[in-house]
Amino acid sequence: MRKLCRVLFSRYAISAVMICLEVVIFTLLCIYALPSLYIVAVICALAAICALISLINRDANPEYKIPWAVIIIMIPALGPLMYLLFYKRRMSRKEAHRLTEIIGAVNSAERANEAFDSLERGSEVKGKARAILNDDSLSGVYRGTNSKLYFSGEELFADMISDLKAARQYIFMEYFIIDQGKLWDEIHGILREKAAMGVDVRLLYDDIGCMKTLPSHYETGLLREGIKTCRFAKVNPRVSSVHHNRDHRKICVIDGKAAYTGGVNIADEYVNIIDRFGHWRDGGVRLEGSAVIGLLKLFLASWDFTSGEDSDYKALFETVSPSEKADGGYYIPFGSGPAPIYKRPAGKNAFLNIINQAERYVYITTPYLIIDYELTQALCNAAQRGVEVRIVTPSRADKRIIKILTKSSYPYLLDAGVKISEYVPGFIHEKTLVSDDEYAVIGTINFDYRSFVHHYEDAVWMYNTDAVITARKEYEKLLESTEQMNRKKSRLTFSEWLFKIGIRLFAPLL
Repeated sequence: MRKLCRVLFSRYAISAVMICLEVVIFTLLCIYALPSLYIVAVICALAAICALISLINRDANPEYKIPWAVIIIMIPALGPLMYLLFYKRRMSRKEAHRLTEIIGAVNSAERANEAFDSLERGSEVKGKARAILNDDSLSGVYRGTNSKLYFSGEELFADMISDLKAARQYIFMEYFIIDQGKLWDEIHGILREKAAMGVDVRLLYDDIGCMKTLPSHYETGLLREGIKTCRFAKVNPRVSSVHHNRDHRKICVIDGKAAYTGGVNIADEYVNIIDRFGHWRDGGVRLEGSAVIGLLKLFLASWDFTSGEDSDYKALFETVSPSEKADGGYYIPFGSGPAPIYKRPAGKNAFLNIINQAERYVYITTPYLIIDYELTQALCNAAQRGVEVRIVTPSRADKRIIKILTKSSYPYLLDAGVKISEYVPGFIHEKTLVSDDEYAVIGTINFDYRSFVHHYEDAVWMYNTDAVITARKEYEKLLESTEQMNRKKSRLTFSEWLFKIGIRLFAPLL
């Protein structure tokens, strides 16, 4: 109740009211223009035609175009305007120039890296790596790295807290959700102590992601404590697509010696201090060695773009060195996000390239399964050519609507031979793909439209690392705690079916 009241009387609520007022005013203007109905109708028709022509000619997934076409045709007075405002993230010339400047400075400051060239010429693995490098201009291929996988938030944060306590130079953290509770209290205390010691502590959190968990101007108190803090994409009272594109990343980089990412946010349910949906299973990875620079680059680009600062990239990159315990494998930490920041869906493409070329198996864990035709067909085709394709989703949902949409994806996949299981003890929030004992992708990317199209995400692509075998063995162990689905078990109730029919069309926009 306290959190609800905080939201209702916060600047978020005020901003929402102001945005609604903008929409109401525009609607009233249209109503008052009714005496000139013919003129208004002609203008709306022309606007709708122009919007449809623009939509048809866009280089985008057809499943994303269809709901927009429906909106434009069904609401000709508002549809074209909504399309103009919300179809994709719009950047001003100043923002575009700033982003280009940051990416150029970050890449030019990184020392020469020959890991990509050491991959076999013309091989499938080199093609997969090249695709990621093309999709994310900040990504790079690294060796000289050792990694550790986690399959619970408790284990991940135990090691992270140990690393935080040992920090001497800097602590950089970027999180979608931070919730006040026992976990954050412990981490906050360490950050406050380290800042007082002169450690460069920077914290970036998503403004809407923390809408219900932190006070409106929580960063003010942190700044007084010496913790440099920024809110990603601050909510403001104007209609904008910016509010739709959230920072879903979870990155922690400490002294260049260790870097973490994965599904876990900083909140008590992620470490099972509180019980929300049964046992909460999550995952992540700790990098030590050369690949740390990949997550460091992603954080610094986000931080400098949000804060307006210019970090000393070269000095920070020099804190990263190869690991003495390197496993000999290849790592690509990479980011993904909305257009036009990212020209192509880097996360989705990384998954597709592995699935399309898999020979033995593809194992996936995801809390949400709301995928487009292209990804659905890739999974089905893999299963039908004899690849063992398995997907684990939660038995208990954190969002009822999402659970219905997830279940509605089961039948077509099951009919093609894809094996789908649900995690019986509760909610699985882990985002993992492992294939053929060669490849793994661990990070923040869900198998849904929000992660593939709308959110800023990150992950670590791995080839021939020790962690790949660990991921496969843990997946086989995970299956012991799941129930395999079939047509009967995945059948929707009549009310769920009606809801699915009504909402599925607009799933790509949600």
